[in-house]
Amino acid sequence: MPPGYATHLAGVTKAAKYLKYGGYVGIAIGGGASYMKVQDVCTAGDAEACRKVKYTEGGNFIGTVGGGVFSSLALVGSTGAICAALGVPTMGMGTLACGIVVVGVGAFAGGTIGGGGGEFAGEYIYEKTQ
Repeated sequence: MPPGYATHLAGVTKAAKYLKYGGYVGIAIGGGASYMKVQDVCTAGDAEACRKVKYTEGGNFIGTVGGGVFSSLALVGSTGAICAALGVPTMGMGTLACGIVVVGVGAFAGGTIGGGGGEFAGEYIYEKTQ
């Protein structure tokens, strides 16, 4: 084992812990943004628009979180060996960078697709309840 490898591995572990908390912060910010959008529409006074935005924003938020989580879990399982292999010559830093890029981009794409699908589903449910 190269000298200092344990120190680098401890640093990677610490960074991964902070990234996990960053995901929770992102979910909270997304939920707050959805809440503010609903409040903005509902304070305008149009009851139908208020009811509709509750469905569409709720669906968007659930779809974004669900899509991001699903794609992240799928990518972690499929890219773990590749990212781990990149970490060996770089003393763990390649693993961290690979994980951030691959899982981060995948979570963003999954969240974006899931959010669009969730918003569509929310609008569909809204229309069926009329």
